[in-house]
Amino acid sequence: MHGSVTVSSDEIRRLAFAEHGPASLQISETGALAGLDFAVKDLFDVAGYKTACGNPDRLRDSAPAVATAPSVVVALAAGARLIGKTHTDEVACGMFGMNPHFGIPINPKAPDRVPGGSSSGSASAVAAGFCDFALGSDTGGSIRVPASFCGLYGLRTTFGRVSVAGVMAMAPSFDTVGWLARDAAMLRRVSEVYLGPVGKYSAPRLLLARDTFDIPSRSIGAALLPFANALGATREITLFEEGVDYWLDTFRPLQLHDLWSTLGQWGTAPGRNLSQAVAERIELSSTIKPEAVAAAVLKREALTTRLIDLLGDDGFIIIPTAHDLPPLRDAPVSAQVEFREKTLALTCIASLTRLPQINILATTFDGCPIGLSLIAGPRGEERLLAFAENLGALDGAA
Repeated sequence: MHGSVTVSSDEIRRLAFAEHGPASLQISETGALAGLDFAVKDLFDVAGYKTACGNPDRLRDSAPAVATAPSVVVALAAGARLIGKTHTDEVACGMFGMNPHFGIPINPKAPDRVPGGSSSGSASAVAAGFCDFALGSDTGGSIRVPASFCGLYGLRTTFGRVSVAGVMAMAPSFDTVGWLARDAAMLRRVSEVYLGPVGKYSAPRLLLARDTFDIPSRSIGAALLPFANALGATREITLFEEGVDYWLDTFRPLQLHDLWSTLGQWGTAPGRNLSQAVAERIELSSTIKPEAVAAAVLKREALTTRLIDLLGDDGFIIIPTAHDLPPLRDAPVSAQVEFREKTLALTCIASLTRLPQINILATTFDGCPIGLSLIAGPRGEERLLAFAENLGALDGAA
């Protein structure tokens, strides 16, 4: 365990899993995932069970789901056994895994620090070895950030490639499904039941987005750069040609307007039980002007076109996954806000352009894992998975 903090296995399990999920569910004993256990973020419907989405009102008011989300059905049909639902940031609004209603899941690799969100319980369960893989959702970094914080491999899929039916909508023009695993071989094995076989591919064109390494704290950027360069022959590019603020100013109105459209009415109902941070975020989402949304839509399309042209069929962009080590579990809200904005500058790249991104374990710093990310062109997951599996852990620090 990290530092002087020691946490029991029972405590990790208690804070990772929701009590209202299934303890065991299996529909097939044969298939590509036979013999594997998995967990699902409590945003995904499982027939016969409630979906609380990290909020006590949802748990109280919702009826048990009548159908299981297709993304969960795929794993079940491939022979995997579902062992539970995992906690999430409240209605997926969060980057850290800090839920005032259900607690903060433990980061098994750094128990004094947060696990990352909003797929926090999924990351905790996999990192602790309770299951072989877990499903999560990723809107603005909700798989990639916890993967980096907990030393896991995590895949955000191309927007629209995996069904989000039966998954709580948070920001529908960004929401994707993905999964987490402890190693690249398992990530590929799971991916193949969703995406098809991962073949052999020629070496990718590696594009090192040098300006993105200036966003992390200096020590983190300096620790990651040698590993980025060790991936192979790279060409340095400037990704934020328009400036970092341009990307963030494109992302914010689109995501917030989406949030208001999906959760605004529910979130502002009289007597709604919401944490202060989520209530404020939903209130902020009500202020987005239509003209700001319209302008951001065009900017998003231009950014997407530029990156797709840059990547082609064989390019990978290399970036840091997060800008710093996970915040401490007792970090003040002010520190969380600053952290979120800086990491969002990195995670918004794939979110805005709707591209697939994989987090791989690069190294450790001050006893904490730090991840490196690769972004491919649309439907480039198979190439990312093959490359990651060939690499293994870059310095053996799995």
